[in-house]
Amino acid sequence: MNDINLELQEKIKKIAVKIIKYYRGRGPEYVKVKIESQDIITIDIKGILSNLTEILVNEGAVNMVTEYWKIMKPHLEKTFLHEVKTILKKDFIYSWKICDIENDNRTVVITIKLIDYGLIEKKDI
Repeated sequence: MNDINLELQEKIKKIAVKIIKYYRGRGPEYVKVKIESQDIITIDIKGILSNLTEILVNEGAVNMVTEYWKIMKPHLEKTFLHEVKTILKKDFIYSWKICDIENDNRTVVITIKLIDYGLIEKKDI
């Protein structure tokens, strides 16, 4: 991986860490940033939302966590999108999803696909 990719990867990781510290109080060991290709970046965040939501999932209240995520996600996206746009200096499409919500491998996966035209847009990719 070249120095430019490493620098970009590190900057994006700092933004993601800042966001998870906001809602989870945890640090960089919970964030993995992968530059998949010239135009695809994937961010894996271990765990979901907060310690409380982890307890709710473990107690079988997955529906409550899913509803909570619907409220929190737009708030988290606003901060994240602005900062990513500043770093990337390119337009992109993105998706956020919770994976494996009902087992111990719970993660939030954010996928960013860089584009050369258009506006920031949310799409399933």
